[in-house]
Amino acid sequence: MVSKRAEQFLVELRMYLISKGKNDQEINEITEELEDHLTEAEAAGKDVSHIIGDSPKNYMKSIGESMKTDYRQLAGLVPLMILLLTAYLSIGPAIEGTFSVSQGTIWFALVISSISILVYGLFLFKVMPKFFQSKWNYVLFTVTFLAVTGLMIAFMFWYKSQEFEVVFVATPAQNNLIIVLCAVIFIGAALYTKTWFTVLIPLFLSMGPIATRFVPEEANNDPLYITITILAFLLASAVAIAIFIFQSKKDQKKI
Repeated sequence: MVSKRAEQFLVELRMYLISKGKNDQEINEITEELEDHLTEAEAAGKDVSHIIGDSPKNYMKSIGESMKTDYRQLAGLVPLMILLLTAYLSIGPAIEGTFSVSQGTIWFALVISSISILVYGLFLFKVMPKFFQSKWNYVLFTVTFLAVTGLMIAFMFWYKSQEFEVVFVATPAQNNLIIVLCAVIFIGAALYTKTWFTVLIPLFLSMGPIATRFVPEEANNDPLYITITILAFLLASAVAIAIFIFQSKKDQKKI
């Protein structure tokens, strides 16, 4: 077992290499080999800096420069990202039975996608590695998730108030087909990325539409019911995020 400082560095190195588009298998090999060296050095009473030097950033940069960028892997992630974002934006309206495409749909999708990628990208590659050993990791992830979700909801309300001209309205059968296609995309992405978080997010996004479609309108307009629903959603989100981060740490230790 390596020290917390060494483990922290290994996490930062892994996220750095992933952000630079390096091959997953090579990243695993590099981190496993480095972990062995760090374990041996610490067992001999030496400091982490004996292996990585005085500047961890320069050490990570030197490793990154020695590895080739896996453009083939990146090329596979781009269409996957597009499909996932499309499915995330489509699942809610399809469940409500109101899926439609308007002249402003593409702009709406681009804005939401850009914000989500930017915020989550900054969190995953810049913030999370710094707080990997801290309980603040859970808090920051929860705040980031709720902030992005709230921003998406606010922007969606604005989008609906603009009354863009509708060019396509899905039939009930087409809405059901869209739900099935979205489910296939989520499951496929989970299998490809080897994480179930791509399934967890749409489950949260689906709570509101499911309530809108199946809960009586009187209940949806009841302030008490709305308050309880929001509190339950926040609690479920916090629990799920905590489980996800805990599982991620366990997986990281196995690597």
